Amino acid sequence: MNSLSLVHWLLIGNMAMLAGVAFFIVALRRQQSSDARRLEDRIEVLEQNNDAMSKSAIGLGRRIKQVEARAANTERQVGKSAPDDARYEQASRLVGMGASADDLIDSLGVARAEAELLVSMRRQASA
Repeated sequence: MNSLSLVHWLLIGNMAMLAGVAFFIVALRRQQSSDARRLEDRIEVLEQNNDAMSKSAIGLGRRIKQVEARAANTERQVGKSAPDDARYEQASRLVGMGASADDLIDSLGVARAEAELLVSMRRQASA
């Protein structure tokens, strides 16, 4: 049997080491490819979540504008009704002091039916 020389053993060792390094490189590439796929999937999920949040924020902004518009409209309506409220409070005070329906009509411009209603309500409350 031929015995192998030192050079042959070194070549066999180098080949084995080269095969090991090649196997390690292939394993690393597979791991890298798998990691890249997982990251791409995660990025896609995050992009979908971002889109959903953006749409929600836009919808919320629209809803806030609607609520603000309704609040402004309500404030305008309250501002318009305030003079009427003050007039009816004054009419109620005058009735409390003994004013008649005709007095309310003449001094405050209240409709006859309203003046008579205020006077009759005050009489019922006093009785």
